[in-house]
Amino acid sequence: MRSRRRRRGFTLIELLVVISIIGILVGLLLPAINAAREAGRRTQCASNMRNIGLGILGYVNSKNAFPAAGTFGENPKSLSLTNPMSSTIYGFLPKSTTPAAGIPMYSWVVPTLPYLDNQELFNQWTMFSTGVSNGVSGLPVSYADTTNYVKGQASNATIANTAIGILRCPDDNTTQPNQGNLSYAVNGGFALWHAIPTSLVGHQSDGAQIPQMMTWTATASTSTVDAATIGVMQKLGVFFLQSVLPQGMGTNVNVPWNIRSTLTGISDGASSTLMLSENTLTGFASSNPFFSGGGTYEGNWAAPQPTLSMFIGSSAICSSAGYSCYSNPPSPALLAPTSSMGAGGSSGDQDGAGWQGANHVGTFENINFAQTAGLSVEGSFPFSNSGHPGGCNMMFCDGAVRFITNTIDGTVYAKLLTPAGSRLPLYCKQMPLSQDAFVSQ
Repeated sequence: MRSRRRRRGFTLIELLVVISIIGILVGLLLPAINAAREAGRRTQCASNMRNIGLGILGYVNSKNAFPAAGTFGENPKSLSLTNPMSSTIYGFLPKSTTPAAGIPMYSWVVPTLPYLDNQELFNQWTMFSTGVSNGVSGLPVSYADTTNYVKGQASNATIANTAIGILRCPDDNTTQPNQGNLSYAVNGGFALWHAIPTSLVGHQSDGAQIPQMMTWTATASTSTVDAATIGVMQKLGVFFLQSVLPQGMGTNVNVPWNIRSTLTGISDGASSTLMLSENTLTGFASSNPFFSGGGTYEGNWAAPQPTLSMFIGSSAICSSAGYSCYSNPPSPALLAPTSSMGAGGSSGDQDGAGWQGANHVGTFENINFAQTAGLSVEGSFPFSNSGHPGGCNMMFCDGAVRFITNTIDGTVYAKLLTPAGSRLPLYCKQMPLSQDAFVSQ
């Protein structure tokens, strides 16, 4: 009699156990895979930033100065060189939905295009129009202008909406396909415009941010050019907005608020001064009148509007806790050697408490708060933010890229923003910065 061989297989219980083990292993592996992917995207983002920064340094080496954060064409009929409120720039600060007069020409990206391997885009860019209009020749041309001033050449609007890969961080979830996306902003210090030092008070509601003038000197004014204020602001930031007059007015007109930073002017050290940061709320956007200067201007990498081209430190350094920067005229405390903004204590050998407000977890201007709160209005958050958890990639003026956490000490962050904090007036002077305070961040 032939013996039957018993056919062995998996029981249902055994199969379920195997599936459960596989599920557990996959569950354990997924976070590691996601973390590896995030690390890869963050590295790619840092690489993009490094290339952009090297392009800016190439410009600096060629021109002996940093490019302007944004350039605006002035209306010579309404401009008064003694009144900054008459400037085109004033109209493009976040303050109203009324269309601003004058021309928003271009951001810091445009003059650095030749150093970003995009010489041809720069060659086709139209700075000034041809011909004469109302008796003035060579009028400035907007970054959003759709007119072709040279036959067969692309308009500024077309060029500005051309995608440039290194200007976009892979973790920027606000970008749009085939548009002029921008994920990086330049260091403006503590004001959107140095001539009338305006900050933006953060808000947890999208688009509800409020502009606020910061009065850094006893002579600060909105209607008069104040050399003392401009001098202080130049020590607080690296990139600034500038005005351009029509070519027909000649080149001998001195616009008093046109200032540029140089490497020699970074007295605190290029390795301790920020040049670039991520900002997911720059770049392409549907027009937002409050932040774009009214009208129909949209954001892209060529937009010079301050909230679309630069990042600044938190306005909380001048909060209602007695830091005095918002008083107008300034209170005597701001000008005193023991002010909470400057060197305090009996010996003066310490930083004023006000600088702590430059970055503080829980405020609406903390690094990466825009991501935490889910803000999406472009231009509404001119503070550092990224798609990376826990902080942002930032580049220093010496070319180094580091990841700065959102919990970095506010005083340390304030010193990283300011290129000459050690040379500020005593009432807001900063003590030396130890690199151990941020290299480990």
